[in-house]
Amino acid sequence: MSNITETILKVDTRENHGTSLSNKLRSQGKIPAVFYGKDTLRHYSVDDSSFRALMRSTGGALSLIELEENSGNKELALLKDMQIDSVKDNILHLDFVQVTRGQTLETKIPLELIGESIGVKTMGGILEFHQSEILVRCRPSQLPKGLQLDISELDLGGSLQIKDLPTIEGVEYVADPEANVVTCVSSASGRAGADDETDEETIPDGDDAESSEADPSPEDSE
Repeated sequence: MSNITETILKVDTRENHGTSLSNKLRSQGKIPAVFYGKDTLRHYSVDDSSFRALMRSTGGALSLIELEENSGNKELALLKDMQIDSVKDNILHLDFVQVTRGQTLETKIPLELIGESIGVKTMGGILEFHQSEILVRCRPSQLPKGLQLDISELDLGGSLQIKDLPTIEGVEYVADPEANVVTCVSSASGRAGADDETDEETIPDGDDAESSEADPSPEDSE
């Protein structure tokens, strides 16, 4: 699995910030952004269309970015948060955190399930996806673009856990190894069908009912 490539995003530095200025930037097709680290805090504006194009080109897995200021200065950063207006589909704000080359970082990367679960395919089960993003610890140069987990052998009632994720050199999974990632459970219709079968097995048919009534009890025979 190839590691993520650094993506360049042009940003404009801004001295002033606040709610009114942020609203003005958005009306101009800009996204207010902040870049911070241990000893730095900078405010940026980012072209909305350029950022969206970058997101599309990376399949929505944009994480590690090289920010290029209008002065020519470049900073390696991690996209830490993106605030979105879900009603209008507007990107309201971006948070970038400073990354130092060679130093370990922690971030979440997207997880993709591949294959078809045998429990879904043959038993009518459904998947419960517990974690669509996985927290990892690694150096920036080793940060994967994403993870893939094969669920082909996942049977009904089974689960795959953090410890079942692929091993990647230099990448450590931060969560509990026993934490569930995906589970195959019975569907509501499947459970109803199983209950019906159980009822059919336990309820006697007509002949059995008649014979039980015909047999005298020990008290009747006395």
